[in-house]
Amino acid sequence: MRYICPKCFKVADVGEKFCSNCGYDFEHISNEKYTEKLIKALRHPDYNVAYMAAKIIGELKIKRAEKSLIEQLCKNLLNKKDPYLEQVMVFALGEIGGKEAYKFLLENKDKFSVITKTTAEISLEKIKGRIYIS
Repeated sequence: MRYICPKCFKVADVGEKFCSNCGYDFEHISNEKYTEKLIKALRHPDYNVAYMAAKIIGELKIKRAEKSLIEQLCKNLLNKKDPYLEQVMVFALGEIGGKEAYKFLLENKDKFSVITKTTAEISLEKIKGRIYIS
């Protein structure tokens, strides 16, 4: 697992005490502060930062990121930006999503790139297993 430095957004390995790029002391990160930085990083112009943020959000199951993930996926669908970023965001929704994410994925599953469609189906099944679908 990896982390993103909340100061410079460089990727760092778990266990590192300081950011190798800017020297930020990782021991001063609170979970609340880090969560907000990850959500903000979804909009970062560097693809690698946004990708890693989405991946970590899914791995850490940060439920508060659901709305931001959906917003970024809507933008990605409009601009046909990046299928890999789209795929990791759909994965993250599968890990954390509720009814809103289920509805969004169901309505848009045919609009996703070819590489994302399978991930969307898997995410829909994961969410369906967690919530009651009427």
